[in-house]
Amino acid sequence: MAFHNLGKRDVLGRMGFRDLGELDKANDAPFSIAELPDRWVVVFSNDFECGAPENVRRFAGGATVVSCQVEEHVMVSAAHCFTNRAHTWSVTHDGGQAGPYDLQVTGEPPPGLGPIKQRLLAERDAIGGEASNVDFGFDVPVELAMELTGYRHDRWSFPWGEPSFTVVEPRPRFSWPFVRRR
Repeated sequence: MAFHNLGKRDVLGRMGFRDLGELDKANDAPFSIAELPDRWVVVFSNDFECGAPENVRRFAGGATVVSCQVEEHVMVSAAHCFTNRAHTWSVTHDGGQAGPYDLQVTGEPPPGLGPIKQRLLAERDAIGGEASNVDFGFDVPVELAMELTGYRHDRWSFPWGEPSFTVVEPRPRFSWPFVRRR
């Protein structure tokens, strides 16, 4: 989840987390947090369900939140946006079940979706289309989330620098349905 125009302290408070201050360079912890340029704060989770719309909505009051879900072993990816708890758009790809050209769009996605989709599907077509084993459609939601937030889960450095993630955990008495405490 990436929060726009909220500080790290605000994000920690609304999510019920406390920052342990331990660096999480490889994002191995169940949850970690980093402040990015352009006023984005990213909460990284190793649990696919963390970025699901029903969870994102809980934290989007008075804010814009973009989440990106990635499950590489089944080729499922999704990007969602909420503004003040209103679900404004989602872009979902299920390459494992619906095929490499699958793309489900709801709401009003940003204008960057069209060029991203065209570029990635053209790359796939250039290497053999459906006959190739490369699923470029998987990257459409991921690239869209990166275009908006400046962050992508599988990159370590960016034109703006490297994010510095620190481990966070739920505060006592705060319940996340899918959190496993360390």
